[in-house]
Amino acid sequence: RESSARQARFAAEPKVFMITGPMEFHPYDLPLPNQILPCAILNEEATGLVAELEAKGKDSALGKLGYEIKEQKNVFMWAMWVSISAYLKDFGYRQTVQVQYQAVPQDDGSLGDNEPKPVNVFSVPQAGVPQAEEATFFAPWLGCRCSWPCTQQCWYFLLGAQVLQWVAVIFCLILVAFEILLLECMMVENFLAEVPHTLTWVEWWYLDEPFLPRFIWIVGKLIVIPLAIGDAINSEPVSSLVQGPDLRILLRSLASRYEGQTYAYCTVVFWGILTELLSVVVISYFALVTAILISAESTGNALSDFGIIFAIFGFLQATDSRGMGFIAGAACLDPTTYLATTKYVDGPRVKVVRRTYRYILFWWIGLWTFALMILFHVYYTPLYSWVVPVSNIYFAVIWQTYPYCLDGWPICFPHGGPCLFWAQFGTSVAWTSLFVLRYGCFLFPCACAPELPGWFFFPPSNHLESPLGRQGQWDTRYIALFAERLFGRSGIGWDWDSCEWEPKDIDYERFYHGPQQTADQRAAGWEQRLELLEARVLGSQGTGQGVGGGVGSQLRHTW
Repeated sequence: RESSARQARFAAEPKVFMITGPMEFHPYDLPLPNQILPCAILNEEATGLVAELEAKGKDSALGKLGYEIKEQKNVFMWAMWVSISAYLKDFGYRQTVQVQYQAVPQDDGSLGDNEPKPVNVFSVPQAGVPQAEEATFFAPWLGCRCSWPCTQQCWYFLLGAQVLQWVAVIFCLILVAFEILLLECMMVENFLAEVPHTLTWVEWWYLDEPFLPRFIWIVGKLIVIPLAIGDAINSEPVSSLVQGPDLRILLRSLASRYEGQTYAYCTVVFWGILTELLSVVVISYFALVTAILISAESTGNALSDFGIIFAIFGFLQATDSRGMGFIAGAACLDPTTYLATTKYVDGPRVKVVRRTYRYILFWWIGLWTFALMILFHVYYTPLYSWVVPVSNIYFAVIWQTYPYCLDGWPICFPHGGPCLFWAQFGTSVAWTSLFVLRYGCFLFPCACAPELPGWFFFPPSNHLESPLGRQGQWDTRYIALFAERLFGRSGIGWDWDSCEWEPKDIDYERFYHGPQQTADQRAAGWEQRLELLEARVLGSQGTGQGVGGGVGSQLRHTW
């Protein structure tokens, strides 16, 4: 009877469970005018003001001050605040205690076959329950252990252990690596492997082809950039091109709070590095890569070129929102939770930072892209690769200067501010150094001669093909070669005497395919191609000598 009365009294009392200690989450106040914060982590007073802002808009108290609410399905912003803030961790622990068991309900709301079957935890009989009597600890969800991974308690436990949060962080790392590798691949395969062969403006004018397709080909190059920029602005704020201000302001807002300056300090530094990669390093490739896609890889077919260009731009710009959709599905976020955790309140100065960033970004990328598209058909050289490290340093300096010019000292918060600055700026400097080391052979003429001749940088004819296509894994081998020349035992070991500014006769035979090429040179060039092909076939297939020789003889006879 005493036990029954105690259970009845416990059931009637309100269940309030607190996770005490240094890891307890304390809700935030409203963001400052130059800050962004998620609506989910605001305190009760701020939540009421935000609700009024959402209902009344500019007529509310916050609306009159210039505050705004934005729904941003951005996987990087979501992973950032859930990994720095203890909100979901604390929420998961609290719910794990309060909701001991609740299986996935059926369509009618009942638990069906997942109805909990209480069991005896400590093997102490429990009165009133079949096959069990009284126990001092009662956990009804243990009766259905086989379906526990599908229960809310498991889901809340994963939140409390920060498993779901760091799965999102790892997914963001994969996304950043994918974007950078994709841009690197475009540089290697679509630019360096094609230099110096191109089509000049004079040759375009005298081509013996229909005039209208050629005219549309030129007009398309000039108009596709404004259209791509307009597409990026219309897809704001989830576009990769314009996400920089939101990421950096959100990070600064979280880093200046209690959590960002205590137990989440290392996480803030980590996100400082990742944010720099997204808002500086990735963006620094866009001017060159855009010009490559629009100009160097044009086929002359207007419809197919436009489709490819916009498909690539649309894919890169939508990675953040599509990644957020994947995380929402993987984390089983219901629509209400999904909406609540992707809503952010912006201070009145945030939109000024956004507009200024778009101005700086699109003028820099637009002017460089237009210039490169014209220069590609005048002189095609790997020296245009310098646009990437120059853009990298430019955006790194801009991000560390113009926010202070707009908002002054409030952006320089104490304790974690200097560390965040060096983490971000140091990332840009380190990446620029790695880029120069990786592409040093293509940035400095004669640094890797005679393996990479000087005429590759200053070609005497645009009909010369790139000598890299017949050198195997040249994109990795030239890294070691440049490091050897740069850090040699006797210092810099660049052999200027063997630079080969002018192509040799054998180079014209192998790489020149213009109108001035003689029949003998053409035949000699194809002889070398066939010998190289035979060597590869015989090297990979030990038993294919007869077949390779027969194919080579037949091709020689044909040419």
